[in-house]
Amino acid sequence: MNTMQTDYLIIGAGIIGLTTAYYLRKKYPIHSITIIEKEPDVAQHASGRNSGVLHSGLYYANNSMRAKYCKLGAIKIKEYCAEKSILFNSCGKVIVATNENEIEDLQQLYERAINNKVNVKLIDEQELAIIEPNAKTSHYALYSPDTASFDAKSICQHLKDDLLKMSVQFKFTTEFQVKIDNNHIKTNHEIIAYGTLINCAGTYADKIAQQYGLVERYTLIPFKGMFLYAENIAENFSKHIYPMPDKKLKFLGSHFSPEYDGKIKVGPTAVPCLSRENYSWLSNLRFNEMKEIITTELKLLINNTFNFRDLALSEIKKQTKKGLIKHSAKLVKDINQFRFTNWGVSGILPRLYDIKNQEIVDDFLIETTQNSVHIINSVSPAFTASFAFSQHIVNTYL
Repeated sequence: MNTMQTDYLIIGAGIIGLTTAYYLRKKYPIHSITIIEKEPDVAQHASGRNSGVLHSGLYYANNSMRAKYCKLGAIKIKEYCAEKSILFNSCGKVIVATNENEIEDLQQLYERAINNKVNVKLIDEQELAIIEPNAKTSHYALYSPDTASFDAKSICQHLKDDLLKMSVQFKFTTEFQVKIDNNHIKTNHEIIAYGTLINCAGTYADKIAQQYGLVERYTLIPFKGMFLYAENIAENFSKHIYPMPDKKLKFLGSHFSPEYDGKIKVGPTAVPCLSRENYSWLSNLRFNEMKEIITTELKLLINNTFNFRDLALSEIKKQTKKGLIKHSAKLVKDINQFRFTNWGVSGILPRLYDIKNQEIVDDFLIETTQNSVHIINSVSPAFTASFAFSQHIVNTYL
């Protein structure tokens, strides 16, 4: 088998791999940088199946990486979209309370946002009726004017073009198979010798990191997310309408969204699935993964750890158009003005589970060895945070 050599080897051509290469090239203009990707092009998984929402950073724990780099990354994505003339919808978002029991949680979310120095406003029902006439709330809502929508695939394609011009090498349909030693890996095509390895493999980053003796106490639980699209564009609908987030699993909940081009969608669902790329019922099932995932999910179902059983049962009801529409109707005054017709492309919502502490990991996770860096748990808002987060990775670890 042939052997090639590179100074920096990046695994994964999603948004984190691409932006890491972008800042790595700016820092080291003459070093060789290679990106390997098992698919035939960039952004074929989470980055290309993204909701396309530019988050403002209001949800995340104070002093967390998610809070810090979401806010900084949003600025950089706006700048990049403006520079490349990528479609961008500065629409804003409202978060509503579906009943009086959620008002206290809404107040706590507002205080967290203020501590994160996010531009957010606590509004009453009268103000909400002016900002987003379709939204329905109980007494109060939050208004986030900086939340937006963007064309995720276009951003990734522009980054690929930029990197090719910067002499970064791409090797598509090239899959990491095994670590040989601390300076060599084997792919399905060749052996690659590297100076430093950067693992940006998304939902498989933990599996690669485990070959380097890292993150052995964690396992990944995949959930399938799907959006339902409306064929008409409501004249007076312009803002994202979100519910209060789930406290246990950290999901933001099914919501109404205007995309970068104005199309309206509702979702996503979050049903537990059997493989890490199980986008439809029987697709991409990998039996070596299924045993681990099913074992974990059965334990969570039996014990109802962090309300896993309750979530799974409620999500099953949302797998039909009727079920998702019925569930989402509580967010708006008139669900009938939206004529929902077709499902969009599904995605995977991964949650990294700490087996030892029996809890969901609530932040990005970076693990290192002497000459490797592993980006674990790059969950939402990873796309929004990507430019700033990757710049941090390069400046701190590379």
